Amino acid sequence: MELRHLQAFVTVAEELHFGRAATRLQLSPSPVSRTVLELERELGVQLFARSHHRVELTGAGTELLPAARRLLDDWASFTTCGRALGQELAAPRIRIGSPSLAPSDVVDQLASVLAELYPGVPVDVEFDSSVGLLAALRRRELDLAVAHLPVDDPDVLVLPLARYRWAVVVPSHDELARRAGLDPADLAGRRVLQLSRAVQPATMERLSRWLTDLGAIVEHLPDPDLVRLAHLVRHGRGVALTVMSGVTEQVFTQPGLTLVPMQDPGLGIGLGLVWRVADDGSRLVREVLPRLSRLAGGCPPGS
Repeated sequence: MELRHLQAFVTVAEELHFGRAATRLQLSPSPVSRTVLELERELGVQLFARSHHRVELTGAGTELLPAARRLLDDWASFTTCGRALGQELAAPRIRIGSPSLAPSDVVDQLASVLAELYPGVPVDVEFDSSVGLLAALRRRELDLAVAHLPVDDPDVLVLPLARYRWAVVVPSHDELARRAGLDPADLAGRRVLQLSRAVQPATMERLSRWLTDLGAIVEHLPDPDLVRLAHLVRHGRGVALTVMSGVTEQVFTQPGLTLVPMQDPGLGIGLGLVWRVADDGSRLVREVLPRLSRLAGGCPPGS
């Protein structure tokens, strides 16, 4: 008996059709039918009752199906564990992640610390939304991640690294553009355009509630497109609340737009180092945290 016999049996049992089962297995019907017959001969029982237009499990087939599924699950688990072990025994690499829109200096400092602690060990950096980074961290595809705060996930721990400096993006002809700085209350009654909540749900939800409490009219765009947001502000659709760092500052520094600094709203939104609870005592976490602690305490990104 081989793995292909179990795969054919389970797939035909799920489809009750040799043609559909063959499609799922990326084979033609004849090899699938032949493989099932081989299994029936080896077991000495008939697994399927076949007619010209119908395929049904026999009593023996129904009884054996759960055991066949368990064997396939065990094989998949064995394969996954073996590959994971192979990766651990391969040349070591450290995998870190950073939000695509975050200032580069924070993840650069993390990469620099890792290079000092582990000379000669490659550091791979992935860029994604905070949601995507946390999912990759849970799947053990990343060892550490920089993520937007707050993070609401019981499976990870967080070291706050930096708070953002805030600004309001307004059309250059807007009366707010002539101000040296803004108070949050200046947003009352204003339509404030925000990126999609999917970028970082916890952060965007906190920001939206705060803006609504101020009396602002919040409009969420369907995507995280900063360039589109800049166009909408320039053409008078509304204003935008943003952070003064990294890619966002570059996008909004253009003719027709003005970035006006705003005092810290005290929302606790910033960047933090995130790692799995299960890895809290690992060598990597123990050695990296003290080196990054000098960033904690509110150093603005990009400063």
